[in-house]
Amino acid sequence: MCGRYRRRSDKQRIAEAFHAYISLEDLYFDAEDEIFPGSIQPVILINPEGQRQIEKMRWGFKLPDRLLFNARSEGIERSNFWKESFQRRRCVVPADSFYEWQKVKTGKKPKYEFSVLNRQPFGMAGVWASWKNPKTEEREHTFAILTGEANTVMHRVHDRQPTILDPADYAEYLSIGDRPPRHLLRILPDEEMQAHLVEDHKITAPKPILFDLQ
Repeated sequence: MCGRYRRRSDKQRIAEAFHAYISLEDLYFDAEDEIFPGSIQPVILINPEGQRQIEKMRWGFKLPDRLLFNARSEGIERSNFWKESFQRRRCVVPADSFYEWQKVKTGKKPKYEFSVLNRQPFGMAGVWASWKNPKTEEREHTFAILTGEANTVMHRVHDRQPTILDPADYAEYLSIGDRPPRHLLRILPDEEMQAHLVEDHKITAPKPILFDLQ
């Protein structure tokens, strides 16, 4: 799964890495060491003119009782909840690493950071949708990160991981065609991933950044 990730690349670096258009004056975001679900983050998508564009969206699909911030890659093209977004509204989520906590019987869970060799930033497969706040009647875009089975490196800590796209596949993944690109949702090869134990595994308590329904 993916419940926290890190983005150290600035918007210029992201624009260059993903060959995306960005208004450097109008779009602003800081680098973040630990990104939580519910926060507003940059993603890459195709605009109506067919160009890659960076846009800020909220991480997580809001349901009455929970926030869905991950979507399983397996069977996503058949899922009643996710299939429309996967068919028509795909995005790439830039990250420099992601975190996972290893389950242990006692004590604090060890925190690990995973990154992709020679790719900072890398792109995680995502989907997005437009959500209407029932209280304010305002709309905003939300996204979720696709996850798949873990490779051997990741499996030592957790049995699932973000679905990381090959840079050569960004164009096909983002382009909207007749058939959604299920074949691009592959497991990252072991030799392309590195992991290390984060010594200070204390995390900042989540801020109240989820959807404001007041």
